[in-house]
Amino acid sequence: MIREFCAENYTDLEVAIEKGIDRIELCDALAVGGTTPSYGVIKASVQLAKKHNVNVVVMIRPRQGDFCYTAVEQKIMEQDIDVAFDLGADGVVFGCLNQENELDLTMMKELMERVGKRGEVVFHMAFDSVRPDKKYDTLDQLISLGVTRILLHGHNKEQSAIENKDEINEYIRYANNRIEFIVGGGVTYENVASLSNIVETNQFHGTKIV
Repeated sequence: MIREFCAENYTDLEVAIEKGIDRIELCDALAVGGTTPSYGVIKASVQLAKKHNVNVVVMIRPRQGDFCYTAVEQKIMEQDIDVAFDLGADGVVFGCLNQENELDLTMMKELMERVGKRGEVVFHMAFDSVRPDKKYDTLDQLISLGVTRILLHGHNKEQSAIENKDEINEYIRYANNRIEFIVGGGVTYENVASLSNIVETNQFHGTKIV
């Protein structure tokens, strides 16, 4: 099982690493779903994680709210991608949609090109906001783009990941090992073992994963 610790800043990283986390997703402002962390936070966190052979993926999200970004915001994201990799991150986490809650394929392609071969790309919980009738098309598009992994909770945000298990498993089965999945949203050290028995992935994400 891969346990990814969702960290809002540097503060709890040492304790989380000591407890045996496998990977860190680093972000800021979790109260609004996470935004891009600062240069200093990324640098210190990556330096600490590397000492313990723990990978770090960095959230690239210039603001709270929806996932429909302007051209200026795209430029900001491109620069933040460069900063994250320059500081030693193993991957970046982002997602772009249009006003119809479909994948913004053009922007995703351009951001993927910016990443190049420098590391992993995780499509974050913007996937949960994709229109239900476009979910499978989106999966195919993300696979074609070369996205490493999808972080998801399920379309019904009022329910737990355990309650959304059937929906999550449908996507996993459809993808048929062509892309990785990591489940988040209410996942804790208390329920992760139960969740791993009913969701067909071995990757889990949360602020209380350990």
